Formats: sequence, C-alpha cells, structure tokens
Amino acid sequence: MNKSHAEELHRKAACYRLSLVGRKFFKYIEFDPQEELIAEIRKHPIGLLFIFLTGGFVIFATIIVSTLAITGDFAATLGSANSNTFNQLFVLISFILIVGAIIATFIGAFLYRSNVIYVTSEKIAQVLYISLFNRKISQLSIGDVQDVTVSQKGIIAYAFNYGTLVIETAGEQQNYTFTYVPDPYEKSKLIVGTHEKNLELHGN
Repeated sequence: MNKSHAEELHRKAACYRLSLVGRKFFKYIEFDPQEELIAEIRKHPIGLLFIFLTGGFVIFATIIVSTLAITGDFAATLGSANSNTFNQLFVLISFILIVGAIIATFIGAFLYRSNVIYVTSEKIAQVLYISLFNRKISQLSIGDVQDVTVSQKGIIAYAFNYGTLVIETAGEQQNYTFTYVPDPYEKSKLIVGTHEKNLELHGN
C-alpha cells in the first residue's frame, strides 16, 4: 500500500465519524496521517430559528402593509387617478419583496448550517461560508492555543445552552471567535484538554 493510498484511507476513516455536512467540507482542511479527529462542532440549531423568525416577520409585515394599503384605498388617499394600476403595482412590489425574503431566509439558513469547526490532535480548523461565493477556511495549530474563553449572554443562551468561544492564540496571531457553539463549556474543556495532550507529546 503506497503512502497516498494510506492517507486517503485515514481520511475516509475519520469521515465516518462526521455528519453529512462535516463530511462535505472535511476535504478542505489538511489532515495528516498521524493526526486524530477529536470532534466536529456545528452551530446550535437555535440560530436557524432566529433566521426563520426574522424572515417570517419580514414576510408577514409585507403582507399586512400591502393588504392594508389596498383595502384602505391608499391610492385614493394620495390622490391617484388610477387606483387599480397603483394597487396592481403595489401587489407586484410586495410579491417581489416576499419572494426576496424567502430566498434570503433560505440562503441565510444554508450559510449558517455550512459553518463547521474541526478539532483534531494537531489543529483547530473552521470552514466558514460568508456568502454563497465567499468561503473562508481558517486553521490554527492546537499548540498555539493560549486560552479559551466562554461567553453566554441572555436568558435564551442559558436556556438552550449555547455561547461564544474565544480562542486566544500565541504571539501576534488573531484570536478565533466561534459563535452559537452548543454546550460551550464542554467544548472549551475539550479544546484545552487536546492542547495539553499536544504539549505533552511535542512540548512548547
């Protein structure tokens, strides 16, 4: 068995432990033969609820405003001579806004679900979709982790047990911030524990 084939088998074996989304994006990060996959971190589902609630509110508000404007003969109030044409135009604009809100909501949900964090014995890697055509991949050596801070703000964050992880890095590297992390204190302990094991093997 050649080296490249062995590396491919090692990567496939790690993939079996991942979710479908995690498997999809795992190919974008470096994964060495001696590396061990520790965990996959996905964003908390509560964030999806916020996205759909926002989209639903925009759609509902557009329907209400357009209905009130048409039934209240808004065109006549403005002194428009052709109220039927005005109402038809208003309905068309409202329809475009509603369709746009639906599309934007589903795109937002897709981007939210496409965020994946991988913790391995050697690194922390994140695949982040900023937009449909703007993907950012960040990889941080686990040995460069200095500290991990957990932040939970608000009743909802405590009730659904999610929060923000801030990973402080060594030197002048930029800190890593991960939002909507489920069970953030357990994830924090996992990252710190992996860091300590890495130090035991490789030193500072």
